[in-house]
Amino acid sequence: MCRTEAILGRRSGARSGGFTLTELLAVLLILAAISAVVVPALTNLGATRQSAAASRLVRDLQLARQRSVARGLRTWVVFDAQAQRYALFIEQADPAGRAGRQPMIDDSTGKPFVVQYDRGEWRGVALEGVDVEGSAEIGFDSRGRPLAGGETVLEEDATISLSGGHVIRITARTGFVHRLQ
Repeated sequence: MCRTEAILGRRSGARSGGFTLTELLAVLLILAAISAVVVPALTNLGATRQSAAASRLVRDLQLARQRSVARGLRTWVVFDAQAQRYALFIEQADPAGRAGRQPMIDDSTGKPFVVQYDRGEWRGVALEGVDVEGSAEIGFDSRGRPLAGGETVLEEDATISLSGGHVIRITARTGFVHRLQ
C-alpha cells in the first residue's frame, strides 16, 4: 500500500460511501417520470372536486325528491350561501307544514344530512348562487313536484350554481333534476 492510501485509510479500488454519477442520474430520471404523472393530477384536483360536488348535489336533490314521493311527506333542501352549506329536511305528518320539518338523517352516518363546502373533502368548492323563485330553499311534494319557499309549485326552473361553472337545474312543475355543466 502506498503512503497516500495509508493516510486516507483506504486501498486503491475501494469505494467510499457516496453515490456514483450513474446512480444519481437514475434517481433523477425516476423522480422526473413520477412528477410528470403526479403534477398534472394535482393541478386538476380543484376541478375534480368541483365536478364531484355538483354530482353529489344532483344526487342529494334527487334523493330529497324520491323520499318525498316514497314517504308521502314533503322534503326540503335549504341552502345557506353565506355559510357555504346545504341541509335536507323532511316534514312530519303532525304537525304538518314547514314548521314541523325535521333534519333528514343520512343513512350512512346516522347524523343530520348536511353538506359543508370549502372545507374537508369539498375544499375549493363554493356555493355561488341559488335561484328558487327568490328563495334559498326548494321543496318537493308527495308527487315529486318542486316547491318554492312559499310552498307553491315552481312556475319557473330553479338553478343552483357552484364554483367552476357547474349549474344544476330543477325543472318547474316536474321536479326533474339535471346538471347543465
